[in-house]
Amino acid sequence: MGLLVIRNLIVSVSAPAAFVALWLCHTPTATAQSTPSEPAHVTIEAYADQQSIGPGDTFRVALVERIQPGWHTYWINPGDAGQATRLRWSVPGGYRVDDVQWPVPHVFRSGTLVTYGYEGEVALVQTVHAPGSLASAPANLSVEAQWLACQDICIPEHGVAQVTLRQEATAAHAAPAASTALFTAAGARLPKPSPWGASLAVGPTHVVLTVRGIAPHLPSAAQVQFLPLSWGEIDNDARQKMARSGDDLLLTLARGDLRSSTLAKLDGLLVLGRGSGQLQGQGFLLHALASGTDAPRTR
Repeated sequence: MGLLVIRNLIVSVSAPAAFVALWLCHTPTATAQSTPSEPAHVTIEAYADQQSIGPGDTFRVALVERIQPGWHTYWINPGDAGQATRLRWSVPGGYRVDDVQWPVPHVFRSGTLVTYGYEGEVALVQTVHAPGSLASAPANLSVEAQWLACQDICIPEHGVAQVTLRQEATAAHAAPAASTALFTAAGARLPKPSPWGASLAVGPTHVVLTVRGIAPHLPSAAQVQFLPLSWGEIDNDARQKMARSGDDLLLTLARGDLRSSTLAKLDGLLVLGRGSGQLQGQGFLLHALASGTDAPRTR
């Protein structure tokens, strides 16, 4: 088959409240794992978009989370609570794995708490670079994943999944159609580079994010929301005020818990919701520098 999945889920559902609180506060911790007293709320599988690889090839792997109805996991910036899924790949010597490509998340609201994450099924895709010289034996790529499954309560879970690929001197062979469809669907959920430039005006309590040239592409009833890549830069619960200035779109955002710190740049997703015409449902990666700064671009 070329894409045999080996799964070994270990779930700690009896963790004390203090442990869960540490997860919610973004604090790494460790705990002894116990035999699960109920099924995992998220199951995982790993896939590759090739069945075999050649020297120097670049290919993709995906960790797929299948999430029980009513539960969710978290984006790279979980928002006001939660913990982003963590992936650690073990690969043969010489292989290199790029960072996770995070799909556009859902926005979850509970009172004044706003979090960002995923429900149903989500694929976390990463690009892998093979070395110029390969062994004749198959390559085993294993991923250890840790995630926080949340509903009314949050439960830390983790698991391991693996893909095995042939290493050959000839060109790579694509994966079966089902896996190809998975990567196609995953790619459609990824944010796109923004075709519009952006700038940032920073005040003590609010910032104004200007997206240049986007206004003609948005109908009058367009719904637009900015999701920050980093915690604390904006107030997730505050209303985002949208205005137009010629061809530009201006978003006024309340500053978050880090409002006393210097904000030289703002990175995040501009998500276009219902009523956004042909751009409906899409997310765009924005990088905005504050006026008078020359900060380097970061993820």
